[in-house]
Amino acid sequence: MDKKNLEKSLDPYERKMLKLFEDRGKMKFGQIIMRLGLSANHGQRVLNSLMDKKLVAHTNESKYYTPED
Repeated sequence: MDKKNLEKSLDPYERKMLKLFEDRGKMKFGQIIMRLGLSANHGQRVLNSLMDKKLVAHTNESKYYTPED
């Protein structure tokens, strides 16, 4: 599945999170959930889902970002 079709298959929270990364760049977990108004558990589930799909990566500085192809 190519990236465009994969992005169409995402749920609304995953799309919002990807849009946030496009607008803001690298962000820490607390910043992400505060901006999106998610609970810590829900935010972690969404991040894990995006990381499983290789749409989001994690740095050594505890920041999440969208990897560039």
